[in-house]
Amino acid sequence: MLRSRRRFMQKSLLSLPAFAALSACGGGGGSTSVPSPTDNPSPGAPSTTPVPLVAGVDLSAGLQDYGLKLMPYSRLAKPAKGQTVVDPDFGTRITRITDCLSDFNNRCVAPAYPTAMAWNCDETRFILYAPGSTMQSGGQQGWAMYDGTTYAFIKFIPINPGDIEQFYWDHQDPATLYYIDNHSVGSTVHADLTAINVETGVKTVEYNFIPNLPAGWPRTGPVRCGYPFALGINAKGERIWGLGAGGIPNINGQLGLNVFGFNQTTQRMVFYDSNYVAQGQARGTTPFPLLSGQGWVAPDPASQNSTTGRVFILDINGKYVRTVNFDAYEHCDTAMNAAGHDMLVGSQYNRATGGNGNVIVADLTTGAIQNLVGESSSPVYGYPATGSLTGSTAWKNPMWVVTGMTGDIYGTGNSGPTTNPTTLLDQEIMLTSLTTGLTYRFVHHRSTGNYSNAPQSNYWAQTNVTLSTSGTRILFQSDWGNGDPSHPVLNPDAAVDTYVIELPSYNKA
Repeated sequence: MLRSRRRFMQKSLLSLPAFAALSACGGGGGSTSVPSPTDNPSPGAPSTTPVPLVAGVDLSAGLQDYGLKLMPYSRLAKPAKGQTVVDPDFGTRITRITDCLSDFNNRCVAPAYPTAMAWNCDETRFILYAPGSTMQSGGQQGWAMYDGTTYAFIKFIPINPGDIEQFYWDHQDPATLYYIDNHSVGSTVHADLTAINVETGVKTVEYNFIPNLPAGWPRTGPVRCGYPFALGINAKGERIWGLGAGGIPNINGQLGLNVFGFNQTTQRMVFYDSNYVAQGQARGTTPFPLLSGQGWVAPDPASQNSTTGRVFILDINGKYVRTVNFDAYEHCDTAMNAAGHDMLVGSQYNRATGGNGNVIVADLTTGAIQNLVGESSSPVYGYPATGSLTGSTAWKNPMWVVTGMTGDIYGTGNSGPTTNPTTLLDQEIMLTSLTTGLTYRFVHHRSTGNYSNAPQSNYWAQTNVTLSTSGTRILFQSDWGNGDPSHPVLNPDAAVDTYVIELPSYNKA
C-alpha cells in the first residue's frame, strides 16, 4: 500500500510568507488588522507577537463543504489541450494546458512538486518540468515557462538547480528567479546563488558558497536546500535559506551534507545548536527555514521510522527553542495561520491511535497539533488515504493548503473495478482553511500511475497539487487513467499532462 513518503531526490519549495512589505507584485486582497512584530525579548529568541499577514481572497467562495458525503465518480473523457471541461461530480472547471508528446516528445510535463512555487509573484508566469527520464528520442526536457494567463508555452529556462524543485521566484520582481548553480570550471568548484531574469536570460551571481565554507569542510559541493526546500522572509524583508554543503560520506544511504542557515541579504551563515542538530546530516534531514524567517525546523533523525516522529525548532541564531511532535519524514509543507504562527502541514501515518490523517497541522509557536482531516478530526474521516501530497505555496494567502490523494483508484471501499463507484478522499483534491479548519473537496484528479507503481508513472503521475500565489488557481498533473472510473487503466507508458483548476474565487480581470 502506498504511503505519502518523502522522495529526497525531488522535493522543493518557495512558499514565502506575506508579512514582509509587498511591492510591485502587490498584496493578496487587503491586510488584516494584526499587530506588528516587536523586538525580541532576548537576543535570538523568536518573537511570539503575531506578524501582519495578507488577508487574501476567500478560496472557499463557490465551493461546498461535503463533509463525509460519498461522491459519485463518473466518467469524463480526457480533454484535448486547451479544452476546458467540468467535473461531472463536483462541478469544478478543469483546463488541460499541455500535450507532452506533441509539445516536447516527452511522456510527462508536470509541476515540479507541491512545495515548489510554480507561479511568479504576479501570476503572469509559471514553470513546469519535463523530465529527462520520460523524454523520447529527439525530445526536450527541462524547466518550461508558461504564460500565466493564456497558459501558452513560452520557452525553456536555462537553469540547473541542485534538484528539480529548488528554484525560487522573487517576491518583488516577477521576472527574477533564484537558484543555486552547482558546477565546475576546470578544477574550480562553484556553488553560486544565482538570480536569472527569466525574460532576458541574464544571470547574476549573488554569492559563491564554496570559498566561504568553514575551514575543514569539503569544498567539492554541491550546496542544496533542506526539504521541503522552503525559504523564509523575516519582518525586515530578509530571505532566509536552510542549506547543506556536500562532500562528506553518505549518511543513512543519502548524500552527506554539512548543514547551515543562510541570510541572503546579510550573507551571514548560521550554525545550529549541536546538542540537537549534528553538523553532518543526510540531505533528507537538512533543516529548513520557518516561513516567518525567524528560525529553522530540524527533523530529528532519531525519530525516523518510529511512531514518535518529531522536529526541533531553532531560533534565528540557530539555538534550540522547543520540540514539536510532528513527523517531517512524511510529506509536509510550511504554512502560516491567521495569528502569524509558523505551521507544518501534511499527512501523518503510523502515529498513536487518533494521530493519523491527511491534513495534520502543527503550530510551531505553541507546539499544538490539530487533526483537521483524519482519525480524530471533526467530522472523523478516518485513517488517511495513501499517496497524499499537500502544498501551501499561496504566499499571498498563506492560511490555505491544498491536498491531493491517490488512495484507492477503484473508489472508496472497493478492491477492484466497480459499477458506479463513489469516493471519500480517494482520487480527490481538497482545500483546507487553517483559519476555520474546514475542508472543501472539489475535484477528481483521475490519475492512476502513482497507484500502479509503474517504473515511469509511479512518481511523475502523482498529484503534485500546486497553488498559485493568490491560491485561486491550482496546477496538477494526471495520466487520466480514471477517465472511466468503473474500469481504471493502469498503463505504465501513459502520458502525464498538466491541468489547471480555476476556482470560483479566481478573478480573471
